[in-house]
Amino acid sequence: MKRLGVCLLSVSLGASALALAGGAAAETWKLAPGETKTYYDADFTRVDEASGLVVTRIAEGKANGPYKAWPAGKGPILLFALDCAANKWMDLGMDFDGTKGLPKGWRKEPKVDDISGAVGKAGKLACETKDSLPKVALP
Repeated sequence: MKRLGVCLLSVSLGASALALAGGAAAETWKLAPGETKTYYDADFTRVDEASGLVVTRIAEGKANGPYKAWPAGKGPILLFALDCAANKWMDLGMDFDGTKGLPKGWRKEPKVDDISGAVGKAGKLACETKDSLPKVALP
């Protein structure tokens, strides 16, 4: 019985590590300050150790897990990398079901001016709290 318990715990921990590595960690969607429909995923938002870019995702909809019950008529979840010091952002694509990770070569995407123009107040908040965000070695 002990062996079965250890085996199940091992499988559970392994699955959790894979989920974190692939970006499919828990979702905590929070309303961006001053917004009425735009949410950002606080659990997904992090700083890339290699580049110092903030990686985040936003969505328009409801707070309780857009991936779990995302209406077909709503837009996708949008992935961004933010260069806070330069006030520039990078478009990392769209996600419709929560399975999309960072695209290959994402650090080389072209940078566009004005973070708040694309990511809104969620981007501004991510940059303001950059020092307190988790720093992660991203692929």
